[in-house]
Amino acid sequence: MEHGIRSNRNFRDRNHNESEYALPNDINEAIRLKMQHYVINYTWEGKNYLSPIDKQFKTGGLKVLDVGCESSPSNLGFIQCDALYGVPFPRNTFDFIYSANMFTTWKETDWSFIIEDMVRCVKRGGWIELMEGAYDFINVGPTMKKLVAATNQCINSKGINLKVKSYIKGYLEATGKLGTDVFIKEAVTTFWGNNLGELAFKLFKRAHTSIGMHSYMGMTESEFEKMFDIIAQEVEEYRTYAKVHRFYAQKRFK
Repeated sequence: MEHGIRSNRNFRDRNHNESEYALPNDINEAIRLKMQHYVINYTWEGKNYLSPIDKQFKTGGLKVLDVGCESSPSNLGFIQCDALYGVPFPRNTFDFIYSANMFTTWKETDWSFIIEDMVRCVKRGGWIELMEGAYDFINVGPTMKKLVAATNQCINSKGINLKVKSYIKGYLEATGKLGTDVFIKEAVTTFWGNNLGELAFKLFKRAHTSIGMHSYMGMTESEFEKMFDIIAQEVEEYRTYAKVHRFYAQKRFK
């Protein structure tokens, strides 16, 4: 796995058959992801998961796997592998498997296999939960609409569907191993108004700056900055927001 420097940011250079990842792989991106975690956590009223496993967590002894994790506390183990080839654990190993915010990373053609592999590794009666946003905004102004269209085109060219959340329920059901319906809940993240909205917008801006959208759109960094000044006004005027979804289900006992 090689790395390259572009626009003073560290990017992972993709080798053959590796997952695409448009965002940088450096300390600034780690900070952005940590800030994003807190925004999403607040959006869900402090809930890190919705699967009904509170009692089991309080009792202790659960085996939990976070697929595609970000930075983690020191009391957790970190194993590096490529989910495109399956996680290196036997079937029926974990009580709870969780994954979040991978819609910018995995190709549309990879999701079915990865979800099947998660279901393979979760124990009978265990729960699997995915939390994904969608690059799909409500109440969008004209300038932001241009940015969204260009970004969709840029990321789609890598085989990544930023609206893959529409298919996750189907991918889970297609495994044929679920003992419950796939529960779906949604929450709203605003880009305007209070401190949380302002932070969400800053993260939105930082993500687009990080992947070099100004170059893709044929703009200078100064022109890109001015465009975001306009977008900042638009999100206030139009009351722009986005939805985040959680999908969770239990693996059947037999």
